[in-house]
Amino acid sequence: LPPGEDNEWVVYEGRVPLGEKTFLYQELFMLPGNLAGEGRYRMSEYIEENDASTQVSSFAGNYATIYGKGPEERLVALYNSAHREGFKRTYLGNSPLGDRLTATHIRMIREERFRKTDLALRIQGRDRLVVLDQRLEPLTLEPEYNLVKRTSRLFTVEGYFSHRGDTSDFFEMNTKERWPVSKGGSYSQAIRQYHQLTTEKSEVTYLKAIGFSIRQPNRAGKESDVLVLKKVLEMASVPSVTGNDNRATP
Repeated sequence: LPPGEDNEWVVYEGRVPLGEKTFLYQELFMLPGNLAGEGRYRMSEYIEENDASTQVSSFAGNYATIYGKGPEERLVALYNSAHREGFKRTYLGNSPLGDRLTATHIRMIREERFRKTDLALRIQGRDRLVVLDQRLEPLTLEPEYNLVKRTSRLFTVEGYFSHRGDTSDFFEMNTKERWPVSKGGSYSQAIRQYHQLTTEKSEVTYLKAIGFSIRQPNRAGKESDVLVLKKVLEMASVPSVTGNDNRATP
């Protein structure tokens, strides 16, 4: 970011699926301008596959807020953000043939080139942007995907990570704070390494990572601060912290 402007940019980030095990991770910085709904943006995109991340594009330009298909739908258009080749996206969609002959929806595997047009995002609440395709339809509405606004700067966390069923939490050893953990960021990598290190249900592991906070509703609909693990630096079984060398690294 330009010197002195780091406090002014609003940052969103997250991933959308391109296939069963391939994702497009997007990091979007937005700087509001003098006119409401307009400003500048910077965006980097990364292909994620098999726990590897490769940067594939970088854009900068202007954005504007426009109306979508309905009077209540607002979109953010990122000008000059089209990718020349686009990215192959494979997804489960409706078959037009099934609709025409039977008036029913037949599901089939479909393929398209995504990101060959300027990126459009649908504003959802105060903290989320939904990634749209060239038809201005959401790629997915699954809660762990799409872009979420950071509510903090990046910071280093160190403490104890545990996983129970479909939820995880983190106890930060320096601040003594307990955080619920988002399924965004490097969550899947942390879970994979957690299972490599543990043998018992709800066992605790040591975790050091770069993270940030977001606002996210819980099951009761109440919003709270949630930790996103942006990059896992180190994980280890708890006994190894005090002697044994039984560590998993990213």
